[in-house]
Amino acid sequence: MNTPCWTLNKGINSEGYSTLWLNKKTILAHRAAYEIFVGPIPDGLQIDHLCRNRACVNPDHLEVVTRKENILRGMSPTA
Repeated sequence: MNTPCWTLNKGINSEGYSTLWLNKKTILAHRAAYEIFVGPIPDGLQIDHLCRNRACVNPDHLEVVTRKENILRGMSPTA
């Protein structure tokens, strides 16, 4: 990555994702950032953090992928 992570230090949930309060509900900040800077997230797809930092909201670090691809790229034993 040629750009640093953009990390929101407040509103980190128990899974390590940055969150925002919008329209009286909590949303995942990386999904909001992607939609603001890149465009809509197609139905059935997820956002993968290429930097592996779940709190990052830098759109250059985010990519739309299938659930399977997101799992296979991860660090869990399932991957």
